[in-house]
Amino acid sequence: MTDKTLSLSRKILPEIIKIRRHLHAYPELAFEEVATGKFIAAELSRLGIRVEKNIGKTGLVGILKGRSGSHVVGLRADMDALPILEESGVSFASRNKGVMHACGHDSHMAMLLGAARILSIMKDDLHGTVKFIFQPSEEKNPGGAPAMILDGALRDPDVDVIFGQHITTDLPAGKFGFRAGPLMASADEIYITVLGRGGHGAKPHKAVDPILISAQVVLALQGVISRMKDPLEPSVLTIGSIHGGTATNIIPDYVKLSGTLRTMDEGWRKLALSLIERTATDCARGLGGDCKVEISRGYPVLVNSDEETDLASRTAAGIFGKSAAVTVPPQMGAEDFAYYLREVPGTFWWIGAGNRKTGATASIHSSKFMVDESAFMYGSALLASVAMKYLSGKEMTGSQRGRRD
Repeated sequence: MTDKTLSLSRKILPEIIKIRRHLHAYPELAFEEVATGKFIAAELSRLGIRVEKNIGKTGLVGILKGRSGSHVVGLRADMDALPILEESGVSFASRNKGVMHACGHDSHMAMLLGAARILSIMKDDLHGTVKFIFQPSEEKNPGGAPAMILDGALRDPDVDVIFGQHITTDLPAGKFGFRAGPLMASADEIYITVLGRGGHGAKPHKAVDPILISAQVVLALQGVISRMKDPLEPSVLTIGSIHGGTATNIIPDYVKLSGTLRTMDEGWRKLALSLIERTATDCARGLGGDCKVEISRGYPVLVNSDEETDLASRTAAGIFGKSAAVTVPPQMGAEDFAYYLREVPGTFWWIGAGNRKTGATASIHSSKFMVDESAFMYGSALLASVAMKYLSGKEMTGSQRGRRD
């Protein structure tokens, strides 16, 4: 089976590349993926795959039923682009100025369409059903995954297990990065308004300086990470934006701060958010001002299940060789695939697409981001093979459905 999926993937690679380049040239932002969705729906329909549209606003789901079997595998790709002006220099660069597929979602969609093509060809060997989940708005909080779940992307038929992948230039094409347990961090957005009392810059004693208070708040918040957290618990608190004041000799009335908290543990996440609010408020009040803290809860910690991670890793090693499957450390980036993993078991892995010779070295979210397109052959083959292996194993063992209650 694995030899056949790889052979088919190699055969259709030019078509996958063509699809990816089209998607790259016409990127759309979160929840605006209308043309993208129409293109994907047409490709799935061409393969004889039933399409359900307007799932999670602009998302869609393709359903392919095999010859037999009652179990269901979900395969997911994200669809949205980023508000970045592209500087990659490729001939198929974005034609939508200021919008770019700088996170590889064009590649994810192309590889999932490649897997759909492979599985439609091998339909008679498919012991169950595959749902191809094309999700909007991975880049923007609160993410498209909750909307997809709410609209029934994992239901009717009910998904037992789900798999997804993310392209990276940190690994070369042909390599995959796996990790059971926590792989990616939670991500919460923090907005703080420091309130003072404006006045003349030469008379600070008659004002309450929110700029001075803001400086102290930023420093105090780092104490939450360095002194209130278990040092063995990964966590990051970044203040990425400070805005306040209009002139050199005017003390403003307020300053606005914004930042992000990343954690790998939901218990610490909850405590840290309360500590951030308390620390900022106490610090501001101690210096004669005040502050308002607003927290926008973002994606949860992405936790891969052991069994499904092992299945994906063994499948990659079996198809591409032992060295193709590597264990990677957790990282503090976030992914709303985490929401699916709260509903059903599954795993999310990194697929290598780096290549120094071709200049594919820039990281995701860079205006110069490029990938080694040979990676699409590996990614499409692995998605198809993992789905088939899971369904074949369930058919043979008669195992119970994998949904989490």
